[in-house]
Amino acid sequence: MSKFWRAYVAAIETFCFAGIAAILIVGVAQVFARYVLHSSLFWSEEFMRYLMLWIVALGAGISYTRGQFLGMRMVVEKLPPALRRAADVVSAVLILIFLGVIIWYGTKFSWGTRRQSAVALNISMFWIHISVVAGALLLALHVALNELLGVARSPAREEHLMGAEEAL
Repeated sequence: MSKFWRAYVAAIETFCFAGIAAILIVGVAQVFARYVLHSSLFWSEEFMRYLMLWIVALGAGISYTRGQFLGMRMVVEKLPPALRRAADVVSAVLILIFLGVIIWYGTKFSWGTRRQSAVALNISMFWIHISVVAGALLLALHVALNELLGVARSPAREEHLMGAEEAL
């Protein structure tokens, strides 16, 4: 893996871990404020919900590259290597088409909600909804790099794929 790729993965992982830590801290603070101080952090639920959207959106591509997505591959794994590769390419193309639709309509939707504000956080809903577009773009990048170009595969995924070929 190149230095750029490792830096990208480290940045996404750092964001995801920091985001989960922030969600934990805000959640604990909300419980403390509600039950000990008899007050409420009115913004905490919105903050945690929208941060979770960004975490999932940005982390999905890394999960895909590591082979952590669920898949129904029992039949595909029984195919000869050439047909298995063809099935993987067709699947990747269909996924990329689907992600392209999400990107297109997600961008239109995000732009359409730019003048609306989140109730408690008072930020433009554009910044919340654009997470879907960012996640779809990154996931499309990972699908293309993994399935079509054969690069950016994690060692664990390579071992899984090699193990499946040897089992045949």
